Formats: sequence, C-alpha cells, structure tokens
Amino acid sequence: MECPRVRLTTKSNNGKRSSASASAPALGQRATRQRKLIYDILRSTEDHLDAESLYRKARDIDSRVSLSTVYRTIALLKESDLVDELVFEDDRRCYEFRKEGGHHHIRCLSCGEIIEFECDCLEKMRARLKQELGFEVEALKIDISGYCRKCSASR
Repeated sequence: MECPRVRLTTKSNNGKRSSASASAPALGQRATRQRKLIYDILRSTEDHLDAESLYRKARDIDSRVSLSTVYRTIALLKESDLVDELVFEDDRRCYEFRKEGGHHHIRCLSCGEIIEFECDCLEKMRARLKQELGFEVEALKIDISGYCRKCSASR
C-alpha cells in the first residue's frame, strides 16, 4: 500500500492538546499539590518525558515530590486516558499528554530525539482492514527508529 503523504507535527501549542482537565477523579481521591504539579508539567510540555525527567522537573519546582508519586500519578493519568505511554525498543518509556487526532513517532537511535508525524495512509489502512477483513481497528500506531539528519551525517 502506498503512503502518499507524511506531515511532521509542529511543536507549537496549536489546540491539538486534549481539552480534558484534571479533576479529582482523574488524579485520584487525593488530588495533592504534587499530583497537580506533575499533571501540569505533562500538560504544558511538548517533550516526551520519561519518569526520571518528569521527576527532575517536578523537583525543581517542589522538592517534596518523590519518584513514587511521579509513577503513581502517571498510572492515574494513564487510567484516565489523559496520558499516553510510548515504549521504545530499548524499553525506554516516555509519556505525553494525550492529543486529539492520531500521530506517530520517529526516534533517533543516536541522540534520542523524538519527532512526531502524521500519515494519511494509516486511515486508508484502517478502512481497508475493515472492508477486506471485517476488522475494526481500535488503535493503530507506528514507531520508526533510525538516525536523524544530524546523526546520519556524523556516522
């Protein structure tokens, strides 16, 4: 199947972020200041943060945040469908606030840069699977690993 068009996703806050707001149910019965801080960091960044990076950002703001609070909050946000977990081949797990519309990821194996992209061929694939196999696709994602332009030039 031909993939006619790929569009890189920009890193601006152009309304693609989910409009869901954190409520007490989303953050658990104890919507603590630390949980709200972690939520706010994930919601406001365009980066794909692993738990350690999220922990360091939170600790810069509030030294009382613990790594276990970060993991528990991530779990709550995933359960509430507010955060997506990206798992790469080296088992590195990154988190991003759920965005409306589908997007996929390209990751540089050398520098670790993650680039988001959209491809209209995936909707065609979804429709073809439904038509030909009667298969209703609930989730479809593509993660590509390789070397970015800068790292390719230095290899």
